[in-house]
Amino acid sequence: MLRRIAALSAVLLWAAPARAQDLAELCRGLMRPPVGAWSQFRVAGGRAAGATMRMSVVGSESRGDTTLLWLEFAARGMPLGLPDSSADTLLIVNKLLVTGFGPGMAQPREHVMKLGGAPAMTMPVGAGSPGAQPLQDCSDGKVLGWSSVTVPGGTFRAMHVQDANGQSDAWVAPDLPFGLVKVTMGSDPTDSGQMVLVGHGTDAKSQITETPRPYDPQLLMQLLMGGKRNN
Repeated sequence: MLRRIAALSAVLLWAAPARAQDLAELCRGLMRPPVGAWSQFRVAGGRAAGATMRMSVVGSESRGDTTLLWLEFAARGMPLGLPDSSADTLLIVNKLLVTGFGPGMAQPREHVMKLGGAPAMTMPVGAGSPGAQPLQDCSDGKVLGWSSVTVPGGTFRAMHVQDANGQSDAWVAPDLPFGLVKVTMGSDPTDSGQMVLVGHGTDAKSQITETPRPYDPQLLMQLLMGGKRNN
């Protein structure tokens, strides 16, 4: 699921040759959302229809000369591709210690996950871990201009950005914590959807309040396969 998050984050960073400066300036301002910022989204259409995603900045931490952000992504209803689809009903919270939103998510320093009502656990980080994969190259996209976009969370003046393959579009507003107003996902008409903003604010608190236990792959799989029992 974090790969899906990373892909959505990469949408912010597609630069068109004619508008690269405009988009680059906008993206630089979105890479360090303030602590407390949050945006809530809902998916309409496709396999993930009805799913929700909440992006939050729930803290900061100094490591040497660098101030890192704790970004939290809480999702419910995102298809996980497991034999027991009841796991798709779980509230899954991923908390990442990163240098920033977007490209800063590619190499998390720490990762904590919580599934439903089960205890949180630390997750391995590194080249093979979710969220540590390189984000999509940003240089081949296309900026289609600015427009007024209305979603359940309000009306915003947003930059319309399309990926190089014409398969995904995003509307990005500089006044929002994570910039995203609306994102279309997928080129397959039978499985395409939109992620739309439904609310945002400045009072985010972490949904992980307990001390996480050490990573236990067997327990993690048990929780995923028995998703309904841990809601």
